[in-house]
Amino acid sequence: KMINPELQLLQRFEKDSKWFHSNTDLLRKNGFMGKIVAIKEGKVISSGENMDIVIQSVEKQRENPQFIFMEFVHPAGFTLLL
Repeated sequence: KMINPELQLLQRFEKDSKWFHSNTDLLRKNGFMGKIVAIKEGKVISSGENMDIVIQSVEKQRENPQFIFMEFVHPAGFTLLL
């Protein structure tokens, strides 16, 4: 049975979101603290100081930024209050 490509992208996005949240400490240790990272299939495919730089880099890799998980790596102990 064929899986809808949009559904596949959504599932990958969700997996990458989970990967990011369970590997934030590792990302901090690897020099990504204070940067935006783009994650694809559990790997950082781009990072930068601002979203524009990251989006341009992702586009150069022929990826659609809308379907790539991107998030800011906050310092340890940072709490986002919603």
